[in-house]
Amino acid sequence: MVRIIKVNNQIKKRFIFLIIIFICFASSIVLISYSLKDQIAYFVSPGELQKMNDIEGRYLKVGGLVKKDSLQFKNNIWVFEITDESNYSINVEYSKALPSLVEENKGIIVEGEFSKNNIFIAAIVLAKHDENYMPQSAIDKLKEEGKWRGNN
Repeated sequence: MVRIIKVNNQIKKRFIFLIIIFICFASSIVLISYSLKDQIAYFVSPGELQKMNDIEGRYLKVGGLVKKDSLQFKNNIWVFEITDESNYSINVEYSKALPSLVEENKGIIVEGEFSKNNIFIAAIVLAKHDENYMPQSAIDKLKEEGKWRGNN
């Protein structure tokens, strides 16, 4: 009978150990999720922005297409509109150099915040490209080697 009690104590200790490990693991996941909740890399479309409240001063990521004939360089600031499939659009200002892939009717993601006059002041601009994109330096190298089979 003494032997059965020892086995039960070992089982209890292992069970308690597993419970402690599970609680630690679960609490660490909750803490990590809570700390990263504002840094998740989702973006919203201009149509979704129309439905949101209190967006002034909030740091947001907005994605869509650069509207045709809207990309302009005025007073050392890039000014353009981002639109989506529901034809909502927002005005964007960006004071740095745009990435070379930014073109009208192409995908773009901007990060920044809205000013008081309802203009999105971008801090970061990311151009989206398709799976066929190749940097110009790689194209030039393939042309030099005689291996390029693309259009240009």
